[in-house]
Parts: sequence; structure tokens; C-alpha cells
Amino acid sequence: MNLEQIDQLLADWKTKIDLVSQNLIDLHGLPSYQRLVGVSGFPKIKLTGVTQARVTPALEAMSNLFQHFDLLVTTLSQAVERRKQVPRFLGSEQKIREIEDILTGASIQLAVVQIPLAQRGLLSAATSAKAIAPNDLLAAMTNAFEVARDAVLAVDQAWLRLDATLANAEAEIISLQNLAKSLGQDASNELAIARHKIATLRTSLESDPLGASADFEREIKTPIARVKATLNQLVQQQNQIRDNLETAHKLLKQLVELNRQAAERFAESKEKVVDHSTLQTPLPWEQIEALSQWLKRLETKFTEGLLTPVRVGLENWTAKVKQYIAAEERAYTANRAPLDTRQELRGRLDALKAKALARGLAEDTTLTELAQKAKQLLYTRPTPLDKAAELVSQYEKRLNSRVNG
Repeated sequence: MNLEQIDQLLADWKTKIDLVSQNLIDLHGLPSYQRLVGVSGFPKIKLTGVTQARVTPALEAMSNLFQHFDLLVTTLSQAVERRKQVPRFLGSEQKIREIEDILTGASIQLAVVQIPLAQRGLLSAATSAKAIAPNDLLAAMTNAFEVARDAVLAVDQAWLRLDATLANAEAEIISLQNLAKSLGQDASNELAIARHKIATLRTSLESDPLGASADFEREIKTPIARVKATLNQLVQQQNQIRDNLETAHKLLKQLVELNRQAAERFAESKEKVVDHSTLQTPLPWEQIEALSQWLKRLETKFTEGLLTPVRVGLENWTAKVKQYIAAEERAYTANRAPLDTRQELRGRLDALKAKALARGLAEDTTLTELAQKAKQLLYTRPTPLDKAAELVSQYEKRLNSRVNG
């Protein structure tokens, strides 16, 4: 290297040292780190469980980081001092090489390690010292920093969020217990276990926040989610049944109205026409009343929280009421048909008489006689529809023959 390259290398190391210093200070300044190591007025926490296993090595690595940082700073200072001894224009190659060796060679002596007797041979030294280059030491420090940073931040997040998370979980458990009670369901055992676990986690939150976080996911969050999903499904089922009960009342109301109309047409047809062979007897009121009582029993069971029996019973009830509705619709149509025929014949006769009048045939004796006989039948109770229809047909044939003749 020449002097210019040495100066650039020193400048680069100055930048790196500044960055390392700032990041170490920032990590050290975290309240969670200070609580873990017991500095800045915080009593040192006695870690346990998962947190102890992860954080203790990380804190040891952090301690080594500060020591190694001091070694880097000392090494860089040595290089800077030697650089000051090199003239600007008459550089000494030997001095430049010495600076280069400091910055790029294995110039940093790490701590001396005592070798146990059991690991020594006859010619082995009692101690071991390792020298390392600044770049290699910085790489090792970078890895150690990432391990320490991640562990401390994990604890920081656990302390920051878990207490509120536990409070929220406890509130949700109470809400789910109330919901289960309103649904007539027993979810108390599983939720009670989760609630007891919350109390247990609160006692271990200080010493083992990472373990508490893992336990929360497994032993609290999962069962809460499971119970919540089950209860939500029951709520949906309850809402569906409630909607179906509302529909059932509409169907029952429709059946009652159809039964009334079918009965009225049945009675009217029996009064106004002679032939009753096509009439259909409406459902007895007792069958409709039995259906109504059945629906009331289902509603009572629904209020008692018996969702599955009600759902099955309501399906059967709905099938039955739709069967009755279809039967009443057929009865209504059948019972109304003779009345519609009677009314149609009246309208047909009136139209034919109007046609006869327009053609100047109103005084035709045969037409007049047929019209009188047909009208008498159609406006008499009961009406023999076959005879009335025959007279109207004869009137139409007579009229058409006169018009076309």
C-alpha cells in the first residue's frame, strides 16, 4: 500500500468505529437491555426458562462486544499514531508497512485462555492466545451484535405487548363465557383453564417473557380461538334458525289464509253449483292447529338453547307445512273452478246477446228462448253447469247460423 491508500483505509475504519459505537450505545440504552443486565438503576432480573436459555448467551456476547470494541479502538489508535510519524512527502516504506500490518494483519491479541491440564500434552503450553485481524474481529462482532440485538428486542416486544395481550385475552374469555351462557352452551371448562393460565403467565412474565409468549400462543390463544370459532358457528346457526322460524310463521299464515279461501270457495261452490264431484274438502282446522302448536314447541326449545333438535324439527315442520300449502292450493283451485265456469258462462251469454242485438237478431224467438233458459239456470242456486253450458252453446250455434246464413 502507498500512503494515500493507508489514509483511505484509516478513514474507512474511522467511519466503521463511529457506526459500531452508535449502535452499541443505542442497544445499551434500551430500557429492556438495562433491566436484563441490571444497570442504570434497574435491579438485575433473574431469568428463567426459554428467556434464560436465549438471552444469557446473548448478554455474554454483548459484554464481549464492548471488550472487542475497545480492542478495535486501541488498534486503530495505534495505526493513527504511527501514521502521524510518517512524513507527508518522504514516507518510510517500513513505517507504512507496519501501519498496513496493524490494519490488515492479525494485529489484535485476544484474551489469554488458560488450558485445562486434561487437555494439555507434555509439550503443550498452559495458556493460549489468539491473534485476529481487525476485519475478522469486526465480522465476529457483527454476528454477535445481531444475536444480542434480536434477543433483547424479542424480550422488549414481549414485555411491551404481552401484558396488554393477556388483559385483552382475559376480557375476551369473559365475553365468550357470557356468549356461551346466552347460547345455552358449556364452554366454561376450557375457558376457565385458559383464564387460569393467564394468571400463571403473569407471574412468569418478568423472568421468562419469551417462554410466556410461546405459552400464550399454545395454551391461551389457540383454545380461545377454538372456542370462539365454535360459538360463532352456533351464533350463525342460531341466527339461521331465528330466520327460519320467522319464515315458518309466514308459511303458517299463508296456510291459514289458503285454508280460509279454499273453505269459502268450497262452501260457495256447494251453494251455487249442482255438481260437487270435483270439489276438494279443505284441511280440517285441527290439523292446522296441530301444526301451530308444533311450531310453538319448537320456539320454546329454541329459547332453551336446544339448537340442533330445533333445526331438525323445523326442517320436518317446514316440509309438512309446504305439503299442506300445496294441498290447499289445489283445493282452492278445484273449489273455485265451478264458480269461474259459472261466471264465464254468464259473461259468454252476455257477449252473445250483445252480438245478436248488433246483428238485428235480438227478437229471434229461438235465441230469446235459449237466452232466457240459460240465464235462468246461471242465476239460480245451485246452477246445473252442464245444462247451462249446453244452452249457451246452442245459443251460439243458432246465432252463428243466422249470421252466416
